[in-house]
Amino acid sequence: MSATVYVGLGSNEGDREAQLVSALEAMSRIDAVAVLRCSSLFESAPVGPPQPHYLNAVVALECGLPPQRLLCILKQIERDLGRSPGGQRWGPRPIDLDILLWEGEVVADPNLQVPHLELHKRRFALEPLFELAPEAEHPVLGMTVAELLSQLAPQDVRRCEATQWPETLLPVTE
Repeated sequence: MSATVYVGLGSNEGDREAQLVSALEAMSRIDAVAVLRCSSLFESAPVGPPQPHYLNAVVALECGLPPQRLLCILKQIERDLGRSPGGQRWGPRPIDLDILLWEGEVVADPNLQVPHLELHKRRFALEPLFELAPEAEHPVLGMTVAELLSQLAPQDVRRCEATQWPETLLPVTE
């Protein structure tokens, strides 16, 4: 049985957009996963220690895998794209892939929290998620993405022009 899953992507090292595109291409090759749509790109100030700004996006996936299996694959994609495990918390990284929402699922275990524990606080995740699924409901808070975004204070997040990233909201094709 498959579900719609929203994955947040972020990068603030190297060619940020190329890193996001590489991660998207890797996700499109996962068995039992189909990329449905991509948000626009957003640039955001980092959370944590001083470091370069992030480039962020959200991708909607149709996923037939269990949440833990998808997490393992996403962590492998991060490693393949140059992310070192056990790096500085909230430090700079070439790629960051987070499962934000999983349709009809709440996951609470030591390795995975879905919905993402910080989702409702982070405009850099909610802005692109809003483009794809404004009516998606946060299953713990009982609020839509649109409602969560409307309650959030302004943060340093702005939409950017893409040069390599697929056109906004269009299905990704191989």
